Amino acid sequence: MPHRHTTSIFADTARPSRARWQHWQHWLVAGLLAAGFGGHAAVHAADAEGDVDWRGQSAGSCQQDRAGQAALSRIAQQLQAQGMALKARCHGPSGAWRVEVTVVDGLKASKVVRGPLADGHEVDMGTPAGVPLAAASVDASGFSPDVQFNRQWLRTLMAQHRFSNLPDAWWHFAQQGSSPVSVAAR
Repeated sequence: MPHRHTTSIFADTARPSRARWQHWQHWLVAGLLAAGFGGHAAVHAADAEGDVDWRGQSAGSCQQDRAGQAALSRIAQQLQAQGMALKARCHGPSGAWRVEVTVVDGLKASKVVRGPLADGHEVDMGTPAGVPLAAASVDASGFSPDVQFNRQWLRTLMAQHRFSNLPDAWWHFAQQGSSPVSVAAR
């Protein structure tokens, strides 16, 4: 008996579309953040819609910084238009943010950053985010021109939204106007 493929006219109505679900996820995350939800678990993972991965190690640190979160949301929207997504994690011990950028659309991202740009992979910064290595230091040398360009690009992007790159790592940022220590003390 030959195999027949049938399609239901109701196939699209059986479950909500990805775009519709992501739209509602965005509003759910915004509502949770506005209500003061902040804990140890991730609220939402970064995706192609420009949402931010709000993860933290300490509820009393930068997760309580609403101005910082709003600025990171604006950065995420900017990156979305450029084919990238932002992941920002509250680094509890310092009270600053651990930031990394993931490629969502390599063609769009290639107009902004350099190096290998495979969808779903982080922009090449020479070392992994969140790993305290000497090579992660802001003034580390010996990297390819692409890595140097990408690190400078990230510093510039973050500075446009009032974040300062801390000297210990390319991925470590604190919002200007509040020192990491004062943020951690909240």
